[in-house]
Order: sequence, then structure tokens, then C-alpha cells
Amino acid sequence: MYIGPFFLDTKEIFLLVATALLGAALMFGWPLMWFNPQILLTMVILILITKGLLPAIHNEAFFILAVITIFLTLYLPVFQVILFYFLTFLFFRLLRVI
Repeated sequence: MYIGPFFLDTKEIFLLVATALLGAALMFGWPLMWFNPQILLTMVILILITKGLLPAIHNEAFFILAVITIFLTLYLPVFQVILFYFLTFLFFRLLRVI
């Protein structure tokens, strides 16, 4: 999908919609089952930034990393989840998985 000079893939559109919905949930105080909306919004923004910086990522490994990271927010503190996300992403890049 082209929006001006930008081409958005379905993954980016999904992340933008998720960011908008999570922002609305935070603003209106909608409860999310099991998840903290602030932590989810932080993780979605980090995933959107890393996906935007490396547009050549079209692998299932990045999707699996994103899903595992979001589900880890249920059990671990935010700092540990962000650390896990960036270290795993770094290892994926170094090992040329992504």
C-alpha cells in the first residue's frame, strides 16, 4: 500500500493499527485481559521501530520473536523483556537468521 512516497507492507499496517488501538485503550482506560497496555504499547513501538529500520525483514523468525516477546510480558518485568528482545534480535542478525 502506497501512502505518498512510503510503501507499507501488511506487517507495518498491522503494527500501526495495533499502536493506535493500544493508545486508545490507554487513553480511554479500556481494560485488556492479562496484559498491561503501557507495556504492550512500548513493545509494539519497539517492534515497529526495528521493523522500520530493517525493511528487508520478511522472515517468520521475526514474527516468532515478536510473539514470544509479547507473551513474555505476562511473566517477566519490562526491562528483562526488552533486554531479551534486543539480545535475541542481535543474535538473529549476527547469525543471519533475519
